[in-house]
Amino acid sequence: MTNSLFTTLLLLVLSGLAYGQQGAVSGTVLDEDGFPMLGANVLIQGTTIGAQTDFIEGKYQFKADPGTYTIVASYVGFGDKVIEGVVVKAKETTILDIAFTGEEGGVNLDELNVEVVGTRLERGEVAVLKLRQNSDKVQDVISSQEISRIGAGTAAAALTKVTGTTVVDGKYVYVRGLGDRYSATTLNGLRLPSVDPYRNAAQLDLIPTNLLDNIVASKTFTPDLPGDFTGGSVNIKLKALPERFTWGVSLSTAYNPQNNFQSDFQTFDAGDRAWLGYNDGTLDRPAILTDPRLEELGVLSRSAARVARRDNEVANLVEQVGTDLGNGFLRSTDASPMDYSISANIGNQFQVGTMPVGVFASLGYSRDYSYNTGIRGNYVNPGGEGGLLQRTFELDSESSQQSPTLNGMFGMTFKPSPANTISAYAIYSHQAFQEVFDVQGAYDDFNASGTENDFFRSTTSSFMEREMRNYVAEGAHTFKGLGNTKIDWAANYVQSQQLEPDLRFFAYAQQEGAGAQINASQFTEPSRFYRDLNDDSYQGKVDVTVPVLQSKSRGNAIKFGGLYNTKERDFNEFSYQYVNRDGLSLEEAGVDPAVYFGPDNVGIIGENGTRNEVGVYVTNSTRLINSYTGESTVGAGYIMGTFEVFKRLKVIAGVRSEMTQIDVVSDAALGENGDPSLRANIDTTAFLPALNLVYRFGREGGVSSNLRASFTQTLARPNMREVAPFGSFGFIGEPPVFGNPDLQLTSVNNYDLRYEIFPSAGDVIAASVFYKQFTNPIVNTFRPAGELQYTWVNASEANLVGLEVELRKNLGFVTPGLRNFTFSGNFTFIESNQDIDADELAQSRDVDPEFTDERPFAGQSNFISNINLSYDNQEAGWDAYLAFNHFSDRLSAIGGAGTPDIYENGRATLDLSIGKTIGNFKLSLRGRNLLNPDFRLSSEFRGQEYIYSNYRRGREVSLGVSYSL
Repeated sequence: MTNSLFTTLLLLVLSGLAYGQQGAVSGTVLDEDGFPMLGANVLIQGTTIGAQTDFIEGKYQFKADPGTYTIVASYVGFGDKVIEGVVVKAKETTILDIAFTGEEGGVNLDELNVEVVGTRLERGEVAVLKLRQNSDKVQDVISSQEISRIGAGTAAAALTKVTGTTVVDGKYVYVRGLGDRYSATTLNGLRLPSVDPYRNAAQLDLIPTNLLDNIVASKTFTPDLPGDFTGGSVNIKLKALPERFTWGVSLSTAYNPQNNFQSDFQTFDAGDRAWLGYNDGTLDRPAILTDPRLEELGVLSRSAARVARRDNEVANLVEQVGTDLGNGFLRSTDASPMDYSISANIGNQFQVGTMPVGVFASLGYSRDYSYNTGIRGNYVNPGGEGGLLQRTFELDSESSQQSPTLNGMFGMTFKPSPANTISAYAIYSHQAFQEVFDVQGAYDDFNASGTENDFFRSTTSSFMEREMRNYVAEGAHTFKGLGNTKIDWAANYVQSQQLEPDLRFFAYAQQEGAGAQINASQFTEPSRFYRDLNDDSYQGKVDVTVPVLQSKSRGNAIKFGGLYNTKERDFNEFSYQYVNRDGLSLEEAGVDPAVYFGPDNVGIIGENGTRNEVGVYVTNSTRLINSYTGESTVGAGYIMGTFEVFKRLKVIAGVRSEMTQIDVVSDAALGENGDPSLRANIDTTAFLPALNLVYRFGREGGVSSNLRASFTQTLARPNMREVAPFGSFGFIGEPPVFGNPDLQLTSVNNYDLRYEIFPSAGDVIAASVFYKQFTNPIVNTFRPAGELQYTWVNASEANLVGLEVELRKNLGFVTPGLRNFTFSGNFTFIESNQDIDADELAQSRDVDPEFTDERPFAGQSNFISNINLSYDNQEAGWDAYLAFNHFSDRLSAIGGAGTPDIYENGRATLDLSIGKTIGNFKLSLRGRNLLNPDFRLSSEFRGQEYIYSNYRRGREVSLGVSYSL
């Protein structure tokens, strides 16, 4: 494998050197209505050097020696389009998108998008805005050029700049205030699965931006899109066939005074490969724990200590279990270095006979450090006339986390003819989080006051790996003999996993007069968890577009197709607890984990006459109900038509049918004595109609505008974790979360209206209003139980209404001296409400009769804003980007009975990026999180604020350098 990869890279380099001094010209040819012109000729005047646009997207590309040329574009029925002064530079690609006006015969440079790109191909904002302008649906698009300028390292970071979009926890996209349940994420049109059992959406921080061409966020549904989105469907488009030999390498480092060079940064031994993000076996569950003798002899039961006193076989196994597990609660302290990253890419285009073959490969590695201190609290409403919430705990927190990431991609594209393109690629992404998390303070349930001699303490050590392998084949074919009928197909196989080996919890209470104690009647005893989630996803889709009534409009077409997607999941959880028989107490061990969990205090610690003495020993606390398997299958078919009814009115209408099958079985439901209630099954079919109207106003003075209106129906599905009937354990003190096998699908009616103006190339002004009506929305609530437990239920209904405003304008209209500056801003205002579950409401009003009967959607902010100012001077090689983002308070979690809900407080962020290109080098200086706001969770009750969590992430300054051809 290594030799073949090395050979491939060597061939790429050698072939590139042979043509290394050439440049390239690439772009798209469009007609006056913005449709691609298939089969147009683009040549250097007076030569045969050039290319024909493909029959897929109207794109062309060709290589040329350095020089200044006149380019001629021709198409049957149109006069030639002549573009003078096109500069081709060695080792660079000139992007030349050509728009016919219908009045050819002269040169109209105002209709052109000419861009010289030194070092790598980038699709500019003008091109993607043209894509948006001619779309059949409400879309927002961000180009790879803008992604690079703002310094976004992942797709998640880039999406924070899209109108009405926020990103939660650094990876989950929320569009129009709706959580990841209502968003679909696709990669080149194929669905990306989630590697988090609690989430429907993919983790977008797994996708590095150096692989991207653009990101399109569709906000209205058409039948050719997945039917399970309501807020937005995000399609991440990968880089296409390279026009020429290209390679590059980039290095960057970042400094945050809060995170880096911290001498008290805590860590633990996770093995020799932890720096790469991999468990080398150090954290694996020891093989002894699978020995059948343990169950036969009851070695992991609480009674094992009593039996082991006289049974040497049991005693030996008790000792071996403790020895093989080792002391998992040891920590070490080290200084955290600076963050750093490195990436490299290489690509080339070959001619195999007359067929262009493109090859592209990339590899990247980064390692980030995070250290923060803050507070954590919890409160309940005791009821009565007191008027205050009662504190459960109030703790100081400290977190040390390091996160290595490794990713790569290898792809090949074949173009047997201008009408046929076939691609195959593989994407690999691996990310790990190694964290030590400590809290200490007052925990009222344990009679701890939080003073120096009286407190509660909990320590957690965790190592989590997330990995995705995505193997894709896709093709696009245009059949000229069938009126340019186009067939697009794609298939993929995705392996994703989330592994949490040896997750460790250790808590105790320090009480005046009693010392340090571990009391099983008060909180969970020291525990170690081993969790693994593995998903295998298979997907295939085909889309057929048949042009019709082309004499009326080039956009008229009938489109139909289908999709099949199935995902298989296997989730396992094993847990073990430490119990003390006759060993040193925690107080006697000096509250030192090295002593308390050390070899002299674990297992057999001595003999008393003929009896073995057992100290701290291991018990099996695994619950079979907490492991499950599942399968989720979606089959879809659709038909839609696009017709220009009148000269300016375009109608896009159709229907999509989606079959949903979800089957989840707890391991406790298997076998003859299995519990049949521990199984969830959903089998239903939904028909989703869609009507989109686009009215295009006439162009006056170069200004064009659209009025868009739509009515659509979509749905939302529960994920397998939400229907899996078991309760999961998190941080000590947090309530468990149980699945609900009775969940149903959510149905949504969507109404949208947008008016958009395109004053000139690259500029846009838009305003949108939208309304969404939910039936059976899936909401979080608490279960009627003796202790607080959470679950999911279907509420009766919910509603959401919003307004979006967007402005993007080059500032050259103020004065020519500002022509290199572009201002962009978008603002979203949203109001939502969902009914509170009837059982929850009844319990809450027993405590607080004034408790409200509705709440907003989780994660939904009432106000979202992005304000950006960019500077781009290609002649001088300078670019800069100032980005401001703000969101208002959003619901984070619901409270207990009668207790106010918990909100993530709104915050503002400010980022600055400055870049300088010098030949083939680019230097970048970036400042992130310059305002350093509080990350705060809180609630308000009768005019008083109660803080559940608060910390800061610190300001970051990074310096990067890249070199590329």
